[in-house]
Amino acid sequence: MHKSLGDLKQSDLSTIEPEVLSNQYGLYVNVDFSKGSTEEGLANIATLLVANIASLKDHLKVWCSRNEIPFNGENLINDNKHVAIVHDLWNVDKHAELNRKPRSGHHPNIKGLTKMLSVSSGTATSSSASFTMDINGEMKVQTSGGGSVNLVITGQVVDENGVMLGEFNDICEKSTDAWEQELKQAGVSIPAR
Repeated sequence: MHKSLGDLKQSDLSTIEPEVLSNQYGLYVNVDFSKGSTEEGLANIATLLVANIASLKDHLKVWCSRNEIPFNGENLINDNKHVAIVHDLWNVDKHAELNRKPRSGHHPNIKGLTKMLSVSSGTATSSSASFTMDINGEMKVQTSGGGSVNLVITGQVVDENGVMLGEFNDICEKSTDAWEQELKQAGVSIPAR
């Protein structure tokens, strides 16, 4: 699951191919951060991540049964909107449609998957991040502390009416965090990310 979550971010920027263009007004650089990515490829990464997160329920259920510990995964799905959305996305993918009432109260769908550049200065006082590109398309990345520059797969999770429920990567990260807490409360040791 951590590997799938990590696949949403890519720190290797070598796939970026800047296009240096000129006209009578001067030179400029055009960058398409999604270049080389296909809609199908991005959807495959997203689907794998959803499946890995949602299947934690069944793994935890078996672990709890073997260790005679109460299983609270159903409550987590019912009480946490991010976990419920991921669970519903997984069920839609597995069954092509939901044959039961969705746990999130919505029939979620992922739309607009793309790659974008994410520059984060991090949370530490002295951390920083910068991304620059000169007129020849030469990139320079500098980070310190907890700063980062990544290509990030992002998209929107929408309901049956096209109303946005949240950003795909945010929903997945919050769902993963919630499952990790549930696993820890059950006594499962969790490796560090």
